[in-house]
Amino acid sequence: MLSKLLIALSAAAVSAGSIEMMSNLGSSGLELADNFKGKWSQAVKLFGASSTLSAEYDRSQSKDALSEVSAAGKSGAVDYKLTLKSKESADFEVSTATTDGTTLGAEGSVSPMSSKLSLSKVSAARSVNLREQDYDLELAHDLTSSKSELKLSTNLGSGVKASGTITTQGGASSTAYEVGYDTTLTEGRTLSATLNPADGTGEVEYEDSASLEAATITATLPLGGSPKLRVKRGFSF
Repeated sequence: MLSKLLIALSAAAVSAGSIEMMSNLGSSGLELADNFKGKWSQAVKLFGASSTLSAEYDRSQSKDALSEVSAAGKSGAVDYKLTLKSKESADFEVSTATTDGTTLGAEGSVSPMSSKLSLSKVSAARSVNLREQDYDLELAHDLTSSKSELKLSTNLGSGVKASGTITTQGGASSTAYEVGYDTTLTEGRTLSATLNPADGTGEVEYEDSASLEAATITATLPLGGSPKLRVKRGFSF
């Protein structure tokens, strides 16, 4: 099956795709073509159902091979994605929605050679309303590390979001909070920020897709860290 996916992807590559060139501003100035990324995708019928076959290339990961090949679609009430990054193992993600609005998910890997299935993570998520405030609730359990996370997030309005996460592992537990802010300054220019009140960590990001034609400028400032500037040019075909 995987060999058939690769053949289908190579045939679809000329019909739909995108290329990105990224440059970072370092001590020596702007280094053009610091990295190349390419993505090709095609809608096909797989086992009688509509699916999307995709292939991705990332020069920073491998200069001579595709970094990822995937197939994603829907079979009945189940959404799925199968991702191949090596010959030894393929990652899978499946999810389905129940009648009460809960989304159940599972992640794992499967060996293309032996078809051995390994489950690594299960999750459940839904939206709830408490005291006239909407919240997103998500519970996840990692089977490989025996770590469980319960996350509650909400939109406070005016671009401000807040979330709290309770993590338990090996009998110990911890709580983390994060506050985020997003706003559009002008058309094509956005500003976002995140802050963890417990340890004072966070990041401020400015993104500008209006100043340069077919390019996006991203300036990132980690709190207590050094600023970074990246220029990304994208082409679609």
